[in-house]
Amino acid sequence: MKVAIIEDEALAAQYLIKMLEDADETIEVVQVLDSMESAIAYLNTAPRLDLIFMDIELGDGQSFDIYDKVQTDVPVIFITAYREHPLKAFKLNSVDYLLKPVDKQELQSAIEKYRKLYMPALKVASAANAIEILKKIQAKHANNYRKRYLAKSGTRLISVEINDIAYFYIKDRMQFIKTKADKDYIIDWRMDEIEPEIDPEQFFRVNRQFILGYDTIKKIHTWFNGKLKVEVAPAAHEEIVIGRLKAGEFRKWLGE
Repeated sequence: MKVAIIEDEALAAQYLIKMLEDADETIEVVQVLDSMESAIAYLNTAPRLDLIFMDIELGDGQSFDIYDKVQTDVPVIFITAYREHPLKAFKLNSVDYLLKPVDKQELQSAIEKYRKLYMPALKVASAANAIEILKKIQAKHANNYRKRYLAKSGTRLISVEINDIAYFYIKDRMQFIKTKADKDYIIDWRMDEIEPEIDPEQFFRVNRQFILGYDTIKKIHTWFNGKLKVEVAPAAHEEIVIGRLKAGEFRKWLGE
């Protein structure tokens, strides 16, 4: 299955690629496009595609507008952090509509929906087999997450298990691990490198400075302009504030 991704956030695109690889070995991501302009230029070449994953909110406009300049009947699965677009999405050859952060089971369900609609000759597994397959996919995906990090404490090197990490943070342009035992260690990985390697069900990047573990969150306060303020344990060296746009994703991650 040949797939294109239209997504202006590089990390989100990388995360989706990894999820697709784990969900279905037959999926081949042939192109990643990060703007309306590049998507229009690419789709106007009439590429051979089976499916498009398309973020609705792009840096240079809404991807809905791509259809004003491109004639294509390639099925699309829309992805967005916002809830207000489903009706319009389903008018544009949409298979499904996924909210960020993309859930593994919802992604798998969307792929199966595509197969039933556009690949009728495909034999669909029984419900029992489907559940078993999904469990294997989830187990495989979970096993790919990083289990430990090599950190520094003075001249010593220390291997820190992921289950012992409370959160990751930046201070004075350096990356640190804060352990649940309230120890601070320097690591050589940038936050953008850490984020796709850790389990998104257990960790959430709340802003540029912090990636928080679920177990470390103790209190959440509503803040001005739709922001949130988070208290963690062990305590952080500075206030942790989540911006208005990120706050919605954070609430969903917590189970809203």
